[in-house]
Amino acid sequence: MDKKIALITIHGMGDTERDYYTGFYDQIKNALGEELWHKVIFKPLYYQDILQGQQELVLGRMRDQVDWIKLRRFLLYGFSDAASLEYKKRVKNSPYYLTQKMIMAAMDEIFDESGTRPIPVVVVANSLGCQVISSYIWDAQRIDASVGIWSMQRDDEVAEGSPRDRFRRMISLKQFYTLGCNIPIFVAGHKNIEAIKAPTEDFKWYNFYDKDDVLGWPLQPLSPSYEELVEDIQINAGRGLFSKLFKSWNPLSHGQYWQDKKVISHISSNIKQIIKQ
Repeated sequence: MDKKIALITIHGMGDTERDYYTGFYDQIKNALGEELWHKVIFKPLYYQDILQGQQELVLGRMRDQVDWIKLRRFLLYGFSDAASLEYKKRVKNSPYYLTQKMIMAAMDEIFDESGTRPIPVVVVANSLGCQVISSYIWDAQRIDASVGIWSMQRDDEVAEGSPRDRFRRMISLKQFYTLGCNIPIFVAGHKNIEAIKAPTEDFKWYNFYDKDDVLGWPLQPLSPSYEELVEDIQINAGRGLFSKLFKSWNPLSHGQYWQDKKVISHISSNIKQIIKQ
C-alpha cells in the first residue's frame, strides 16, 4: 500500500528484445534512489510477441530468394509492425485488439498492486509505442468507441465507470513522455487531426525528438489541440562519446532516447515531485 506512482514503458517498432527497458530502468532507479524507487510500480509493456511469430514465418519463406537479409529483416519487422497494428481495428483478436488487451491487463495488474487505488501514472513510450498507447487512450476516451477493445463486449464483469474501469482508461495519467514519436506518420493524411484529451487537470505531455531522427517528429505543429497539449523538447539523443560521435547526428539517433541523460533527468525529476506531493 506504500506505492505512490506507476511508471509504464512501451517500446517501438522492429525486432525488439523483451528486456528493451533495462538501461532506462537502471538509470531511473539510480536517479530516484532506493527509498523513492520502493514507491514505484514499474510495468514494461511488450507487444512484439503478438507480431513476431508471423513475421519470422514470412521472412523464412523469403530468405533463400533475396539478399540483404539483415536490412530486409529490419524493414520487414519495422514496417509490418506499423501496418499490422493499424489493420482490422474492428476485428477481435487482431493485433490492434490484442495489443490493447495487453495494455488493459497491465493496468489491472497495477491497480491490484496499488491496493485498488487510482495512483498517478507516468507513461514513457518510444517510436511506434507512442502511436500504440495514444490510440489506446484515444479509444478509451470515446463513449461510443468504434474500434479496439473499448468497442467490444468484455466478459470480465468490470462495471463501466467503476474505479477499475476508470483506471484502465488512464484517468490518472499524470505525465506522458513520447520519445522519437512517429504519430505524424499515422495522422498526416487526415483532414482533422486531434490529440487525446488531457486525462487529468495537471496532465503534461513531453515529446522528446532529435531533428536528425527521421522517425521522430515534433507534435505541436500537427494541429491546435497538439499545440496546446504537448511540449516539444528538441535534444541531441544519445549517451556517451560513442553515441555522440556515431549516432546522435544521424538517423541512428532513433534508438538512443532510452538512455539519454536529458530524458532520464527530466523523467526522474518529475517522478520525484509526484511522489512527494
